[in-house]
Amino acid sequence: MKLLVLCLLVLESSTSSIPELSSKTVYDAVRGDVRDVQTLSNNDGQCKPERLYFLLRHGSRNFGNTITTRINLFLKKFTELVNSGIVTLNSKMEWYKTWEGGIYYKDYELVVEGMYEHYSIASRYKEKFSSLFPNYSVYNYSLQATTKMRTIQSALSFMDGLLNGTGPLESSPDRLNIVMKGYMPPGMVIEKNDEDRLLRFVDCCPKYEKYINTLKWKEEANLFDQLPVYQAVVQSVSSVLNYKASLNDSKALYYLCAAENMSPTQAGHSQFCNVFNQESLDVLDFSKDLEKYYKYSYPYPTTYKMSCLLLNDIIAKMEGDNKTPVLKFAHEETVMPLLSLLGLFDDGEILTHKMEDWKNRKMKVSRITPFAGNVAFVKHSCPGDKDSRIQVIVNEKEVQVPLCSKDGCTVSDLKKIIDTRAEGCNYNLICNISPDEWSNKHSGQQIIIAVLLTISLCEATYIFFHCIKRCPLNSREEQPDSSDQQPLIEEHDNEYAENSEPENTLVTTVLDGDQ
Repeated sequence: MKLLVLCLLVLESSTSSIPELSSKTVYDAVRGDVRDVQTLSNNDGQCKPERLYFLLRHGSRNFGNTITTRINLFLKKFTELVNSGIVTLNSKMEWYKTWEGGIYYKDYELVVEGMYEHYSIASRYKEKFSSLFPNYSVYNYSLQATTKMRTIQSALSFMDGLLNGTGPLESSPDRLNIVMKGYMPPGMVIEKNDEDRLLRFVDCCPKYEKYINTLKWKEEANLFDQLPVYQAVVQSVSSVLNYKASLNDSKALYYLCAAENMSPTQAGHSQFCNVFNQESLDVLDFSKDLEKYYKYSYPYPTTYKMSCLLLNDIIAKMEGDNKTPVLKFAHEETVMPLLSLLGLFDDGEILTHKMEDWKNRKMKVSRITPFAGNVAFVKHSCPGDKDSRIQVIVNEKEVQVPLCSKDGCTVSDLKKIIDTRAEGCNYNLICNISPDEWSNKHSGQQIIIAVLLTISLCEATYIFFHCIKRCPLNSREEQPDSSDQQPLIEEHDNEYAENSEPENTLVTTVLDGDQ
């Protein structure tokens, strides 16, 4: 437990200057603080919070096979160039001589930062809205995650922050020296990938899948990458590295920067981030934002319309008298379409590679769906008001939904959004599904699981011993035996990509004369 506390203290104190890196941004770099959000009120007094519906993206995670392969290829090539004398390190890269490498995994599981993000979100929300979180039982909480390990880990980390010290599992020195303080094992609901229309609607919408397969969502980002402003990034990186860098080199360094921002010891002062000037980071951020924007937001209306079933579920929970908090853990593919359906962060025009004022755009993915990005719907009863008011909070900052008043949304407002922006939520029409096709294909069976431990003692010990030194990105397959000339499949950043079979890999650089 002392190791856990030490890691969390280091994480909490080292996030002041972390750059914004599109969807790879760590939560603490952009979040607000829900404790500072004003409680709703009217002329007759302060409103009373009554129910919470909370949707959260998973926390900071390993980057998977494609990105990790890109990183490994760059590190291998650059180290060989330095060792052979072809590249001479200048003053900005002197640190690389003694850089000890990092531990990388090719899976998509949470890193320590990701666990901390959800643990801390829960702690702050509990402090702000203590009346919304009852004593735990499986009947007092509605908890759901997708089938991916990273969302399950996020849910358990959140619940540990929420319920820590209130459960039945206590320290037991006579049984394996287990150290616990009232751990509470929560239960949760998980549905099959292609049956989960609430959290994984991207898997259930043939019309959307057809759009994704065309790769049209990548066209604007690819066009932007060909502009002089993007080529200037490559030139700037070449100047720092002291050799002619490629586009792949720049992207590998971008991901190394993101990886170190998830490290307890490197966050806020990453050497790899320092390879870029602020202009270059802004350009790279916008390039990735264009991909996410065309994949999950306004340009293709089906993208946000298909989230209407989720909004309908929110409406149903807000209408009912049940006060059970609803907690759902999913992906950016879930959160961004819902926010777009609500009309939030809309620039009023479709973003393109040609736009000149892109730095001042509202659609900044780093501030909308960073790791652990979230949106909370808090139902309030207000004195003298017949209708309940729903406060919408995104990443711990209150937002005003365009079709709602500044005093919050009513259920009628949310229903109007469904009618005007999602065709009344005729899901079969939105996604080109025949009712018979859906009923024949899906049984709707749910899998109910109870998970006893957020992190086992052995796993925690392994993670924290490594995080004291460095906890960046991770990788779980043997390194590829390939040259720099081998083409890379472009990273599509699909949050639902299947995990690789895990095998630990330690990636290090070894320069002449260094151990």
